[in-house]
Amino acid sequence: MYGQVPTPPPARATGPSAATITVRVLITVLVVLSLGFLAWVAMLRIAIMRRSGRDWALFWVHLAFNIACVVPLEQRFAGTWMNTAGMVVLLVQMAVVTCYFLVVDIRHHQPAPVVIMVPPPPVRPPYPYRPTGHVPAPQPPTAPQPFIAPQLFTAPQPPAAPRIDQVRAELDELSDLLRTHREDDGRP
Repeated sequence: MYGQVPTPPPARATGPSAATITVRVLITVLVVLSLGFLAWVAMLRIAIMRRSGRDWALFWVHLAFNIACVVPLEQRFAGTWMNTAGMVVLLVQMAVVTCYFLVVDIRHHQPAPVVIMVPPPPVRPPYPYRPTGHVPAPQPPTAPQPFIAPQLFTAPQPPAAPRIDQVRAELDELSDLLRTHREDDGRP
């Protein structure tokens, strides 16, 4: 119940599939070989892939801008500055859209980083656990004791007989005192 939580093995980070890479290459080649005329296809792919309002707005703005650059390329504008400006803007647009498409597509298909959450170790109390609910009072710090070298040979201790005799004598006196006190009270 409180043991280690098993963690699943980390998922292997896989890259984009072969189909995704094929679509990426085809759209890039399509935009470059059409000299930017079909750059709106790359923007449409991004809008469909990410499904955000910002990407759809960029697609529609880019489509309108692409059409505005193609109109001056008609035969009636041949040899004018409008024809040259339209082609230069179309080529710049091709380069910008190609780079934008590749960056967005690569980031979109990048695998998410794998994060493994490992639970922290259980917190142990600083004192031994006592199930009675008794918490020991903190002990005051003790002063360091000087080092005393152990003695290898100790002198034999004298027998403890004199002390025992003294204790017996005091107990006999105490017994006599209690007897006299009881006799004074009139008890046997």
